[in-house]
Amino acid sequence: MGGEILVLGIIAMGTWLIPFFGLPIPIIGLVWGIMILRRRPVKKAMTISGVVLSSIGLFLAVSYTIISVIGSTPDIFNTSPGGGSDLPPAGPVDWKADGKIEPSEYENSQFYSSGFTVYWKNDTQFVYIGLQSSTEGWLSLSFIDNLRSGGMDTIIGFADTAGQSSIFDLWSPTHIEGSAKNDTELGGQFSLIDWAVLQALPVDEEEVEAYTVVEFRRRLNTGDANDIQLLPGPNLFIWAYSNSDDIKTSSAFRGYGVIELK
Repeated sequence: MGGEILVLGIIAMGTWLIPFFGLPIPIIGLVWGIMILRRRPVKKAMTISGVVLSSIGLFLAVSYTIISVIGSTPDIFNTSPGGGSDLPPAGPVDWKADGKIEPSEYENSQFYSSGFTVYWKNDTQFVYIGLQSSTEGWLSLSFIDNLRSGGMDTIIGFADTAGQSSIFDLWSPTHIEGSAKNDTELGGQFSLIDWAVLQALPVDEEEVEAYTVVEFRRRLNTGDANDIQLLPGPNLFIWAYSNSDDIKTSSAFRGYGVIELK
């Protein structure tokens, strides 16, 4: 008789996927198996195995039936579009240059000291970058080839209290602040395809402190001699921000960072 109990247990491991109708088989296997074991049979290995499988099948069948009745979660085995839910499928947010950092808009982020955060992602042609810091002044990110010497390819932006925003594409032959000039003045081009700068100011004491966001998109290789080509792997940069909108003023805070591009 132990063979029949084992067969029922094996069947129960598959029928639990059927709400309500998956309950009888594990119940029968469990009750029948216990009755046989109470008679103390000489050979009981298959019976015990069948009882264990029936117990597991009964637990799974009851759990899945409850989930199906209350509808608290979508059917985890439903692979049809929508998955039984009216909610849109989870996934990355489309990037927009609107000065608002949305959850999942960027694939990577790095927080630096003094409240400066860099967000980024890239595809085969473009890099998408967001900068955010607790300041009412300018923010900047400067791509560099190495830590001590070489050119500095700088994007710097700010927004004033009237909502007017500005962004600049600059080049400097050194890492010294204040030495950068517009790429267009040097015979190059303005390489940002899309950009936005937004300043958020608190309207009451309960809101968080003011902050500024800069977003932009540019090609990995702009073809401009005044821009540093971005490559797969680590790319060095200098981040900085000021409490002033005057881009000629020195930064309040400044540091080095790395973005890893795929």
